Amino acid sequence: MIRAARRALLLAASLGTSAAHAAPDFILHNAKIVTVDANFSIAEAVAVEQGRILAVGRNDNVLKTAGPETIKVDMAGQTILPGMADTHQSLVGKGRNFAIAIDLSPVTSIADIQKLVRARAATIPKGEWIVGTRGWWEYQLSDGRLPTRADLDKAAPDHPVSIPGPHYSIANSLALKLAGIDKNTPNPPGGEIWKDPKTGEPNGLLMDRAYRPMSALHPRATPADVRKGVEMLLARAASNGVTSIGETSGSLEEEALLRQIHDDGKLTLRVDYGFNVDLSKPMDDIERQLIALGPPGRAWGNGMFRADTLSETGLDGAELTAHLRQDYPGKPGYRGLELVPAEQFRAFARLANLHGWRLRPHAVGDAAIDKALDAFELANRDKSIIGRRWMIDHAFLLQPDHYPRVKALGMIINSQYMHNAQLGKLILEAWERPLADRSEAYRDWVENDILFANGSDGPVSYHSEPILMIWGSVTRETLWGGSLGPDQGLSREAAIRSVTINSAHTTFEEQVKGSIEPGKYADMVVLSDDILAVPASRIKDIKVKATLLGGKPVWGQLPGLPAPVWATALSAR
Repeated sequence: MIRAARRALLLAASLGTSAAHAAPDFILHNAKIVTVDANFSIAEAVAVEQGRILAVGRNDNVLKTAGPETIKVDMAGQTILPGMADTHQSLVGKGRNFAIAIDLSPVTSIADIQKLVRARAATIPKGEWIVGTRGWWEYQLSDGRLPTRADLDKAAPDHPVSIPGPHYSIANSLALKLAGIDKNTPNPPGGEIWKDPKTGEPNGLLMDRAYRPMSALHPRATPADVRKGVEMLLARAASNGVTSIGETSGSLEEEALLRQIHDDGKLTLRVDYGFNVDLSKPMDDIERQLIALGPPGRAWGNGMFRADTLSETGLDGAELTAHLRQDYPGKPGYRGLELVPAEQFRAFARLANLHGWRLRPHAVGDAAIDKALDAFELANRDKSIIGRRWMIDHAFLLQPDHYPRVKALGMIINSQYMHNAQLGKLILEAWERPLADRSEAYRDWVENDILFANGSDGPVSYHSEPILMIWGSVTRETLWGGSLGPDQGLSREAAIRSVTINSAHTTFEEQVKGSIEPGKYADMVVLSDDILAVPASRIKDIKVKATLLGGKPVWGQLPGLPAPVWATALSAR
């Protein structure tokens, strides 16, 4: 009854009637509010009370809800979107590395990398490790190639150096020596050591699981380092309008860190958390891991944290190592990496389902997607997963014959246009057309009723910028200058939905976030330009002027409202 009365009150307020209501804390008016409701309505004003949206509609109707203490902010025609989401992030994992590593995200040449490595080497004793961040990629380098061990040796011959990229790491000679990797080292299961064709010596490039022996030697961040890194990334996310994330992999200890940051008032986005599970262990051990986690569905912080998924299980590699149904062009017999045997993943899916957890495996290639769907269907025969919104992450090569299976199970796809935007040239070289043009075929997905949410794939990408995701999804333009599937662009409405309400569906929270409607969290983003009117190619240039989480400013200052949590943020561009 109380909830019904509250809904009636909110509805009356949104319609501007004279029914009694609580006065809003503040009203944003004279705005262009893209509500992302079922009709994609445009409103002029929104009233917020105690972190929730009280009313939304025309200026005159919403302003009638004001009380004597209500703050009224004239937005001067600025555009407001719902708070945006990134459904594939690794906030703590990135933070663990971010505070102690050199930030490579802005580099544009091998010389830039060498300069940053050389500068770090000058500040630390010989023999200490130098590691870099992800968030850069080969095709932003003017050299047109990746650095080699020799390039890194020139910058720091007396320090072990390791710089990670998407699903690979590049090491200098000292790092390879310390990791015990030489010309006689065989490729490990699920990994490749790239070697010079003439000498047989490693050239420094270690693919997927081949870099694990080296990663085990990296310096470990202190708890203070990790927290510093996470807070730096929270500020960056707020500056990009991100109010919700899918945290794809984490531990109980990392959850405790997020809880501490929340209790200190600095957790400025909502977290959907996936717990780590070591799939290399026998199923009995995995079951003990699940039991130790406690029952799925833990939540705290009034909508700030929820956990009912298990971490992103890597079924295959990425652009160069995705598991395909067909041979790679020019590589007879090579179809990519199969990181988890099919029988093992099927057993895991059944076990997770038995204990009530959802899955969101990493599957890039069409053959890897086949494997995921086979396992899901087997688990579904044990106990229905329909309505529980199991997911596949990445799904670059989701094919038309996958569509009926995805829809029959009620699944959601977590995609990241940032792969096409950043790594599309690599996809094109590895897969060639026409297969490469099937990468993230969004228009086809939407026309066939495939529900997908957009993201960035941090830490592979440091561009956790939903504005870039919208731009690329609409235009199919990229940061490397070409295009994959140029006929697969979305409408602006569909692209905006992919980073707002669609993301809310991944967490069963479409009734409380993802759009600007009465009763929902007051998560909102103020933009510098009208995202529905600027030329499509200019969408990427739109800036976030302010971000509100539960009605609280977390980035950017609005007149009359409290100062934001974050005043400065590092830019990834």
